[in-house]
Amino acid sequence: MNATELKSLAKQLGADLVGIAPRERWADLPPNQNPLSIMPQCQSVIVLGRKILRGAFRGVEEGTNFGSTYNMYGQSWMEFTFMPRVVIAITNEIESTGAEAVPMSGGTPAGENVSINVNTMANLAGLGAVGKGGFFLTRQYGIRQRFAYILTDAVLDGDPIDTPDFCDGCDACIKACPLNAYRPDNSIDTKLCNACSNGRTGGSALSCAPLDRFAASCGRACIVATEDKIQEKFSSPFRKRAVWTRDFFGVPTVTPLEDGGK
Repeated sequence: MNATELKSLAKQLGADLVGIAPRERWADLPPNQNPLSIMPQCQSVIVLGRKILRGAFRGVEEGTNFGSTYNMYGQSWMEFTFMPRVVIAITNEIESTGAEAVPMSGGTPAGENVSINVNTMANLAGLGAVGKGGFFLTRQYGIRQRFAYILTDAVLDGDPIDTPDFCDGCDACIKACPLNAYRPDNSIDTKLCNACSNGRTGGSALSCAPLDRFAASCGRACIVATEDKIQEKFSSPFRKRAVWTRDFFGVPTVTPLEDGGK
């Protein structure tokens, strides 16, 4: 199975994004971050993405429903029910060709000897890059995807590395943060993030986003700011009403759309 055949198969099996990072791009990573520490004969890392449906953010955006919209369909079921089915199906197909493959989730539990950064691998696989707000951005969906990956000893052609320029001249995510968690050096105060009640949710260590900010004020602001830049288009804008936020103490503020939108 070559790279083209694998990507076609992955799309058929439910992947929305597929990228390949060949060994020469990551072979020199430190042992505790290196695929070779898990699979010494690894030649390729296949990074798989599934898009987070825009509608999964709707309840949080409106401030009306968090659990059965984003928390389930955007986060929990998305990452631990839907995504594993894609990963295991593709891994099975690879092994049916005689190659070995190791299925991996997007995150690593604490205490493991090796922790591979899935965003680093997604970048090396040509799927996009981490932007100013700390979100991984793809040209197809902006921030709206979750990743998992597969290690394999199959030699596969890599994809060109791509760096979307969505953040040039844009501070939407930074301005949207009601807790001022973004520092001047572009790092993020994770203690403040963990106190956020604006759509931030607790993520699992197995998740590609242990600190899940996709549906928080910053993430939703990025969705608004990039909706005309990404490839997946919609007939109506994501933001339709006034913008709600809560400060550190939970006190709410509502900003009219003309001020809180684009």
